[in-house]
Amino acid sequence: MDKYTMIRRLEGHHHDVVACDFSPDGALLATASYDTRVYVWDPHIGDTLMEFGHLFPPPTPIFAGGANDRWVRAVSFSHDGLHVASLADDKMVRFWSIGDDCPVQVAPLSNGLCCAFSTDGSVLAAGTHDGSVYFWATPRQVSSLQHLCRMSIRRVMPTQEVQKLPVPSKMLEFLSYRV
Repeated sequence: MDKYTMIRRLEGHHHDVVACDFSPDGALLATASYDTRVYVWDPHIGDTLMEFGHLFPPPTPIFAGGANDRWVRAVSFSHDGLHVASLADDKMVRFWSIGDDCPVQVAPLSNGLCCAFSTDGSVLAAGTHDGSVYFWATPRQVSSLQHLCRMSIRRVMPTQEVQKLPVPSKMLEFLSYRV
């Protein structure tokens, strides 16, 4: 580890963080926790941009830190960076759209343990405690011009560098992930 440097610690979850996944452009980080939440962060500046809940209303920190039947076990970004899949102990896999605060689709899945999108984003695979792997075909969509621009620029520069670009403020808003 002498060649690696710790640059940041993200704090916000109230229980173990058990899974994390970067968006394809590296601009966002999704984290899954036993506190029943998935957070989407800007890892370059440490801000929480979105929160996806598996329990409504959200649990208090005391409940979130204890045993509950909604522990989020896994999280995965789709190849387009517009969708996140998560699975929890409530026997559901959820498909979230970045920018929406409720799942766009929910499917049953008992004993879910892990999930990952295929490299082309057409399939979500989920592994279970009983040794099975389940597959879901995912919808295809054409990304917006804004998202394509964000993905292109964010592949080569972090948030701090984007914010320093000598372009009009409206263009900076266009290129930034914000809540």
